[in-house]
Amino acid sequence: MPGALSYLEGRFPSATVTISSRFSGMTAAVRPPVARRFVSSQIMTIEKMVSSSVRHGGSELQRIDYLDGWRGLAILLVLQGHFLAIQGWHSGRMGVDVFFCLSGLLMSRILFQRRVPLVTFYKRRISRIIPAFLLYLLIVFAIAALIGKVAPAREVVPTALFLRSYLPAYPHMFASPYPIGHLWSLNVEEHSYIFLSLLTLLPFLRGREGGALIGFGLLTIAIHLSYFAFPSIAPPKEYWVRSEVAATNLLLSAGYSLLRDRTAPYVRPWMPVAAFALGSALYVGSVFPWMMTMTVAPFFLAFTVNHLAEAPRWVRSALSWKPLRLLGIGSFSIYLWQQPFYQYKKHLFGSLPSHELLGLVLAVAIGFLSFYAYENRVRSWLNRVW
Repeated sequence: MPGALSYLEGRFPSATVTISSRFSGMTAAVRPPVARRFVSSQIMTIEKMVSSSVRHGGSELQRIDYLDGWRGLAILLVLQGHFLAIQGWHSGRMGVDVFFCLSGLLMSRILFQRRVPLVTFYKRRISRIIPAFLLYLLIVFAIAALIGKVAPAREVVPTALFLRSYLPAYPHMFASPYPIGHLWSLNVEEHSYIFLSLLTLLPFLRGREGGALIGFGLLTIAIHLSYFAFPSIAPPKEYWVRSEVAATNLLLSAGYSLLRDRTAPYVRPWMPVAAFALGSALYVGSVFPWMMTMTVAPFFLAFTVNHLAEAPRWVRSALSWKPLRLLGIGSFSIYLWQQPFYQYKKHLFGSLPSHELLGLVLAVAIGFLSFYAYENRVRSWLNRVW
């Protein structure tokens, strides 16, 4: 799932934690000291991990707790869809779309509201994405070479340049023997970053970007429907991962974020909840056509993420839960490293009981290791020296 974004470290209030255990009926004064110390240490560990994770050398926006949790929800959906799949529910794709909507919202604020200089914008994107991405490719292709499956240049070069969803057409990236299929979403992200940044250079769009971005989002839907209705003009193989089709969520959310202040006074707390429920329902493939996840659901998800501030307090509190935020903060590395365990889980753990759960645990563990030992350190260093 693709790219997460860096922005300024905010202030994080201490967590309010309710402990349900066999001691829950006791007052704090009479709970056994060992239990109190254990719970306190776990709370402090999560608090420390979250606080240290957000320190990455500065960025363009103030960090908002519940948006970290929204990103955590996105990676949870991807992980559930890959390792603990529910038949008929396209939760993995929903997780990617949930993130796309957040990405569009944040990119729009950075580029069109804050007007962050493009040099700064690209430096932040590079420090956030490129080091972890290149490390992943290096390790994946190196391991492949060690086991005698050397990746040809026509596989490596397009992948490294975020073009693998286009080139080569055969084999498609989903048919590649290497664990790169998930990088389609990263391709969409990078292409969208470039597209949005170029729009800031057009003076005639100044003040009209919201409508233009929604128009471009509608255009991606039109292209998608055209490919579906007229297969002769559609690209070969899995055209739905190509950016001219797959950027719908990102563009609609980016455009609506510039217009939301006009509608916010009329948004009632129940509306974002209802929109999310309706959008989520469209990913139930046994009920709704797959096409609706890419042509109708984006409107509901874009509305939801842009109006989380108007949602009930319990929604924001749930999204601000520190373990969920921690998942969101480390989501990019987790998304990168879950793919090998997902793609090869049967080969790696097929004979073991609960191999799905084992793959999930290892994917998250390796993802966090990559985040703490490499991604966050390199990003912090780059943001300091640039």
